[in-house]
This record gives sequence, C-alpha cells and structure tokens, in this order.
Amino acid sequence: MDIRDYGSVIWKKKIIIAFSVCIALVIGILHSFVVLKPIYEATAQLLVEQPNRVIVMSDASDSLPPPLSVETQKKLLKSMPVAQRAAKMLNMNPNNAPGLISKIVATSDEDTGIIRVSMRSPNPGECANIVNKYSHAFMDVSRDEAMRANQITLSYIKSQLDNAEAALSFKEKKIYEFNLENGVVMLNEEIASKNQMITQMEVEKLGLILESKQYDASLSNLRSMYRDKSIKIMQDFDALFDESSGVVAIRGRMSDLQVERAGLLVKYKPNHPIVKALDSRMAHLEKQLERYISDTVNNRLVSPAEYSEERKAIVDTETQALIARAKIANLEKLINSMKSEQLSYPKMQYEFTRLTREKDIAEKLFLLLYEQYQKAQIEEVRRDIKVRMVEEAQSPRFPVSPNRPKNLIIAALLGLMIGIAVAFLLEELEETIRTSDDVKNNLNLPVLGSIPYSAETINKLIVDVPLKSPIAEAYRRLSFFTQLFCLDPPIKSLLITSSKSDEGKSTTLANLAISMAQEGTKVLVVDTDLRRPMLHRMFGVDNSLGVSSILTGELEAEIAVSDLSVSGYLPKESFMDVIVDRLIQPVSIKGLSIIPSGPLPANSVELLRSERMLAFLRSIEKKADIVIFDSPPAIHVIDAVVMAQILDGVLFVINSGRISRDEALQVKYMIESTKTPIIGVALNNIEVSSPDYYYYYYYGGYGYGSRQRRKRVKLKR
Repeated sequence: MDIRDYGSVIWKKKIIIAFSVCIALVIGILHSFVVLKPIYEATAQLLVEQPNRVIVMSDASDSLPPPLSVETQKKLLKSMPVAQRAAKMLNMNPNNAPGLISKIVATSDEDTGIIRVSMRSPNPGECANIVNKYSHAFMDVSRDEAMRANQITLSYIKSQLDNAEAALSFKEKKIYEFNLENGVVMLNEEIASKNQMITQMEVEKLGLILESKQYDASLSNLRSMYRDKSIKIMQDFDALFDESSGVVAIRGRMSDLQVERAGLLVKYKPNHPIVKALDSRMAHLEKQLERYISDTVNNRLVSPAEYSEERKAIVDTETQALIARAKIANLEKLINSMKSEQLSYPKMQYEFTRLTREKDIAEKLFLLLYEQYQKAQIEEVRRDIKVRMVEEAQSPRFPVSPNRPKNLIIAALLGLMIGIAVAFLLEELEETIRTSDDVKNNLNLPVLGSIPYSAETINKLIVDVPLKSPIAEAYRRLSFFTQLFCLDPPIKSLLITSSKSDEGKSTTLANLAISMAQEGTKVLVVDTDLRRPMLHRMFGVDNSLGVSSILTGELEAEIAVSDLSVSGYLPKESFMDVIVDRLIQPVSIKGLSIIPSGPLPANSVELLRSERMLAFLRSIEKKADIVIFDSPPAIHVIDAVVMAQILDGVLFVINSGRISRDEALQVKYMIESTKTPIIGVALNNIEVSSPDYYYYYYYGGYGYGSRQRRKRVKLKR
C-alpha cells in the first residue's frame, strides 16, 4: 500500500474513526470530570543563605561543622524533627509525622538557594495551611541547627584563642625570666634584622596558611554546590609537585632569590636598586609560577571540551590554593635556612632571638584568632536569617490534577489511533473489490475504465453533464480502451454484464455507447435483459416491440401478413433483416440506435438459446460497427452466460466496494467456461478517496470536476 491507499482507507472508514474518537472523548470526559477528583497544589518558597565557613589556624578545623548545602537543607526539611514540629503546630498527632513527610515535596533549581515546598490535597485551603506551617517548622529547626553549629564554632575558636593567649603569656614569661637570669642581651644590627625577617616570614606563613585553608573551604563549598553537575576534579594536589614537575624548578629558583634577597637586606635597604632588581626578578618568577600552575590544572584536571563557569571557578580556586601552598613551601625552606644560620650565633644571642621570635609569632596568632572570634560572634548575631520565607503558599484556585484538557487530548488521540487500527483491521478483513489493484490482483483482468462517483451525475447520461466533467472523461477513457481491446481479436458483438443488480451496468452500457457514437463509431444497442430492462427508459424509446417480439415469432407472422395484404407479395430480402430494420429505433445521438427488449417473456433463457436468436444476431451485426448487448446480472440467472456463448466478447461491470472477490471470481469463471474472452472490467462508482479517483479529479476535464460526498444509492442497471 502506498500513501494514497492509506488515505483511502482512512477516508473510507472515517465514520468508524470518528465514532471511536467520540467514544474515547466521552470516556475521557467521564473519567476526568466524574471519576477523578480535583487535586490542588500549594507551594511556598524558602531562601537558604550559604554562610561563610569560619577558618581557624589549626589542622583540627576539619572537625568543625561545615555549612549546610541546599541539598542537605532539603534532606533536613524532610526529616522527622521538622515533621514532628509541624505536626505540633498543626495540632496533629505526632505519630502522623511520617505521613506528613510523605505528602511534602521539596525541590530546588540548579545554582540557586531557593527551595520550593509543595503539597497536594483535595482541599485547597488545607494544603496551603500545611505547607506554610511545615515551612515555618523547617525554618525553626534550621535556625536551631544554625545556632548549634555557631555555638560549636564559637566554643572551638574560644578554646583556640585561650590556648593562643596562654602560649603568648608563656612566651612573654620566658623572655622575662631569661632577662632576669642573663641580664639584657644586646643584638647587633645584622642579627636583629635577620631575626625580624624570620618573624615576618613566620607571620606571612601564618597568613598564607589561613589563605590556603580559606581556598580549601571555598573548594569544599563549590564542590558541594555543584556536585549534581558531576564535576570531577582531581583532588590530589601533591600530584602536581612530583620530581619532574616544572613547579619544583621554579620554586627552587624563587627560594634561591629569597635567600639572596635576605643577604642583601643585611647590607642594603629595601629601596636599594640592587634589592629592587631582585624583587623584580622574583615578581616575574611568581607570575610564571602562577601561569604554569594554572595551565597544569587546566590540562590535567579539566577536559577542555567540558569547560563551564562552575569548572572555571573551581580551577581558579585550586590555582590560588596551589600558589599559596607553593609560597608556604618556599617560606618554610627560607625560614629553615635562616634558622640554621642562627645556630652559629653565640648561645645567649641565639636563645634570645628564638624566644623573641616565638613571642612575636604567638602574639600575631592571638590577634588572628581574636579577629576570627569577633567574626564568629557577628555570624551568631545574624544566625536568624540563614533560612527565610520568600513567598508563602496561597490557597490555589485551580486544580493541578486532573489535567482535563491534557486528558481529553490524550483520549482523542487514543480514540483516533484505535479508530485507525480498527479501520485497517476491517479493511484487511474486507473482501470486496474496490480499486483497480483489487481487480488486477484477484481477477487478473485489465481495468478499461474507472467511473467516479458524483452526486450530480448519478444515473444520468453523459449528454446531460458538462463535457469536461470527470465522469464524462472517464467514459471517454472507457470507450477508447474498449474499442482498442476489441481490435485484436476483432470483436463485433460485445456483452455488458455484472455480478448483481444495481451495479450501474445499464448506465455504463448507455454512456459507453454514447461515447463511442460521439467518436464516430456506428453503434447499435440491443437490450437482451428480458427480466428487468432499463435501456428504453434511458433513451426514451417505445418498448412495445423489441427483441422478445422477434424471438417469439409473433412479429414475424404479423409483418408477413401485413405485407402480403398490402402489397400482395413478401419482401425479396431476408425476412429477418426486414424485421430488424423495422425494430431499430434511432436516438438523439448521431450514429447511435437501439433495439429495446420488448414485452417480457416467460421463458427468456429458451428464447436466447433458440435458432431465431442466432439468425437475429447474424442480421444485426451487419447494421453497425459494433453491437452492444445488455443482459441480466450473471450471478443469479444464466442469461448472461447463454449470451456470452454466441457473442464475441464480454465487458464486466463491477460496482466498487459492493461485490466480494468470491462473487466476482464466480462470474468470471462462468463466463470463461463459454470460451468467450472477457476484454476487461469497468470499475463503477469508485469512491472520492480511492486512488483511482485521483486521475479523474486532477486530470479528467483538467480539474473542472468537484469532489462530492458519497452516498450509497442504487444505480440503474
């Protein structure tokens, strides 16, 4: 089947398909409006603010509670403490908390701190109230959790601050005791300068350690925030600093320059040109180190094909962390080098420089911890705004379920698919002949013409329709191919028959004869349907005398007596020719004449098989170029089979979609048993949707025809 065949089936079964769609829509309406109850949804929006993580100068800072990410907050939202508090606020039994959790849905958008809390219920007011109460319960629990985390942080920083204060006091006491025991120790300018440099480096190292921890905390937050995006970054920073890495070489050169600079500062001031030149070289190396680390991170940790804004932020942070660690390593190397030089100092001076330096470092550490403690206290004050309500849930006016328009669309589509499936199933089960392909595949006969259905021209002769109408073109095509197939072998007498009545056999015969006559062929139409003759009505001729009058012999005796009484002698020519000449009636179409059936006899089969019928046939074949005979339908009576035995050829008329394949085959076998050839089939009353109609609609009459809705009407025989 091609696309037109599919369209033909759908158009043919359009009523079934439409009925299926209507049934599905009715079921969908009943299901959506009667069976399914309306469900409403209320939604509240909460903003979760991400606090900055407090960094402390200790490796134990990892034990501090990290900030809660949005995903963690969502899990906390659906926890039992929140549900129990919400149940208490709603005056519900706390045992119903698990059921309350199952009704709450928490969602969030990517890259935002917004959490949507929603719930569905048949009662719009109830779901809005529960969502709001549940959101407030979550805010209270989150506030309590933030308070607890801040308290832990404050307590931890306070203990670190107390330790730093105790360490500072201890260092100051040690210096005091040293001075009491040894007196005041005077340091020369070089020793004091180097000791001050070591102290500054130690303080700088503390700052870098703090900066490194901040980068680590930022990385932790970034990875927590974007873990849903599956950002896979290598975590082993030390892998970048293997022995073959260029970072080690650059770091070694920087360490050498820093040692050299420390030696120059003993002799020169920091603004001396030599020191400035050395500083410029060190700055260049730092930029080179930063660029190298950045390139290394990009190449080894991030695929270039997967760059994104989030990945870039992580890579930048990692780069800064690596730079800070490189600086820390350089400072440690330089500090250790300068400390090793101090071992050569006199014992008193060495001990004094060590105690002074440790006291200064302890003092700086104390100040840093004190600053962090103040920040933590500020966070404690702001803890009540970490989770806040952005938008409260409102009582919904429209239900979210069922989605009636969507359900009806789905029902209509399902009905359409079921209807189309049923249509093709029925088409597969249907055994009628509808198209020219059916004729060729089942009867192995050529289709000489396909006559389209038209409501305006049904049962009409083509002289009463427009000259360029599709039906007129169809009959001209039928006429052309019929005459073509009558050339070899030559066919002088042609029988028109069908399987059943009301297939349009007589109408097809009349219009075929008219088309042939209009083309210049001399045509004689003989109505040998002695059971239900129709041709005399179509052509408007007298049917008082006709074929039956000749075959019964009554007309022969009547004419003989009449001629003998008038002229006194019988005609010289064949008496049958005289009778035929007197029975032939001309019609309004030039070149076309007709012999009607005459009165209906009681024994039509015996008359058609008589010697008079053969004599009649020999006589009328001389009166025209082609003689076309009409006969009764062949499936119920044998008149057509009897006629086929004595004629040259048969044209089989089939009404599209009305005759089964078995019935058509039965008629074909009956006619073929007479050894008379069936020259072809005239496929009558084809549907508008049939592929055979396409030719006539678009080419017949050059498109002057119009499509019409088809009605099942009985065609004249």
